[in-house]
Amino acid sequence: MIAYDITPIDLHGHLFNVSLTIEQTNDEQELWLPNWIPGSYLIRDFSKHIIGLHAESNGLSLPVKQISKNRWQLARSKHPVTVHYQVYAWDLSVRSAYLDQFQGFFNNTSLCLAVEGQTDLPCELHLHAPPEAPLWKVATGMPRKSGQPHSWGCFRADNYDALIDYPFLIGDLTIDEFIAHGIKHSLVLSGRHYADTSRITADLAKICETQISLFEEAPFQSYTFLTMVVGNGFGGLEHRNSTALLCSRKDLISAHQYEMNDNYQTFLSLCCHEYFHSWNIKTLKPKAFLPYQLEKESYTEQLWFYEGMTSYFDDYLLHTSGIIDEKRYLKLLGDTLSRVERGAGQYQQSVTESSFLAWTKFYQQNENAPNSIVSYYAKGALIALSLDLMLRLQSDHKLTLARVMKELWHEFGKTSIGTADDTVINWLNQYPGIDISDFLKDALYNKESLSLVELL
Repeated sequence: MIAYDITPIDLHGHLFNVSLTIEQTNDEQELWLPNWIPGSYLIRDFSKHIIGLHAESNGLSLPVKQISKNRWQLARSKHPVTVHYQVYAWDLSVRSAYLDQFQGFFNNTSLCLAVEGQTDLPCELHLHAPPEAPLWKVATGMPRKSGQPHSWGCFRADNYDALIDYPFLIGDLTIDEFIAHGIKHSLVLSGRHYADTSRITADLAKICETQISLFEEAPFQSYTFLTMVVGNGFGGLEHRNSTALLCSRKDLISAHQYEMNDNYQTFLSLCCHEYFHSWNIKTLKPKAFLPYQLEKESYTEQLWFYEGMTSYFDDYLLHTSGIIDEKRYLKLLGDTLSRVERGAGQYQQSVTESSFLAWTKFYQQNENAPNSIVSYYAKGALIALSLDLMLRLQSDHKLTLARVMKELWHEFGKTSIGTADDTVINWLNQYPGIDISDFLKDALYNKESLSLVELL
């Protein structure tokens, strides 16, 4: 058992206190912290925020040596070892950790050191109330071992990989629950807002019902939308039974608003996108991510599929679930087409290159980006649209991309087999009367515009 004790000790100083207890250490035991978080393809060096790391064993100080930017080595000990450190948390995003006098948020990739050779062991996380805010609530998808719902207590994960896939949101939270397809879902909001949570949860229920019906089952037993509400911000990151969201206050519809507007549509599309990832990247994923290599880049050509397909379905499912009408949906398609056609990047880079180089070019864009790169989100969505139209036309509307996604998930995702670069092409070729190989190879590996006008 690996145990972590986490306490927000200084809200104004933005500090979490962390203690890691290891029951039995190996000789020259090493500890390490991930350099990136799954779903956000950039080396972020979370270890740079660790302060004052030291260790003790059997009541005595135990020497610790830092051996790389994110690795530490413990001296030998025959007794349990406890490692103490603090983490500076001042990144108001969904990727790392944040703490102030109003709220706190953290991913365990930022707070919890991994124990080399023991990452398969069960983990316990003891979360303690800050002295300055003992009445704050707690929201997470991590299974609870002790404590009342939405309170401080002890949580448990099967292993380190699971531990880092359960973000936490703490503060004066608004929590509204709803049922979709017989599964409990929670909408959690932190920060000042005027949201009509009854309207929002009713709309989210439609979206969730539609997606679970599409795949015929859900890969989770409950789901939580962890939402940080700010004056101006946007972002989302998928997790195994939750999503971390950052949204602007204006994006949450209020009680006096009745008509759908662009801001609220943006929020629902974000929720739909991250929820779809529960199937498409959290369970169905590239073989290169099995398992994740969190200390270095993991390269794949397939982000056009995992982000592009998801970007296509996020708006499409808003329409099929009855949230937006066809006029709004077609405008969203037009916006995506415009984003791709407006820049010269699609003539300089293929979507597979964009995927492979996400670590540098896509996630570190400069002023020349529109001229030199293409978004695997946006052009990937247009490839998905093209495929959906081609499948329908070639099958007399008997085969759709939604059905293909469901069958791919059951074959390669639910089974944890993972996909190779040619899996999608080979899979589509098995359907009688379907001929998309040449189109898809050209769309993925060539640098040219898609012939969407004819298909539409």
